[in-house]
Amino acid sequence: MNKQRFYAYCGIMAPIIFTLLVLIASILRPGYSQTQNFVSDLGVGPYSFIQNLNFILFGLLSLGLALGLRGGLPAPRKKSTKAGVYLVLLFGLLVMLAGVFPEDYLSQIPHNLFSALAFLSIIAAQFLVWKGLKNGDTARWGWYRTYCLVSGILSILLLLALRVAVSTDSDYQGAVQRLFLAVPWIWIGASGVQLYPQK
Repeated sequence: MNKQRFYAYCGIMAPIIFTLLVLIASILRPGYSQTQNFVSDLGVGPYSFIQNLNFILFGLLSLGLALGLRGGLPAPRKKSTKAGVYLVLLFGLLVMLAGVFPEDYLSQIPHNLFSALAFLSIIAAQFLVWKGLKNGDTARWGWYRTYCLVSGILSILLLLALRVAVSTDSDYQGAVQRLFLAVPWIWIGASGVQLYPQK
């Protein structure tokens, strides 16, 4: 298989596999609420290995996407583009670490730290890729550049909403977290689609 095609598949499959494994783990967890509980709560207790492996797998697939971005973006040498790729790489590593250190390790401190840094990394990556694609091939990359900007802005707004939900101990903080995660996760999948080699 062509390397670039493989890396594109990594991005496409990452959010799909992550979502499926979250659904499986939540079905196996009695009393788990999609609206109240965080995704990371599945990494502690019965069948916790499913979600922790899910984080590691998602991180690995994100690393694959980053390699695809490095070779597939039209301006890979631009400073902002390179920085965006490095942040996707960092994101993948941080997500993997969030799986290695679940919520029940050292009072959640490592898990929460790695998760927070991962969120910030993937948000910043979207803006940097958007900036790096300026004056690029608008026929192929124009829509994607605009999409990176919109996705980045939505990610920030939903991250702020998540912070409010957590600080107020909202009954819907799990639902808000899922809304937030959906935006950068979909960006990862869409990036894989965009990187898929054209005939």
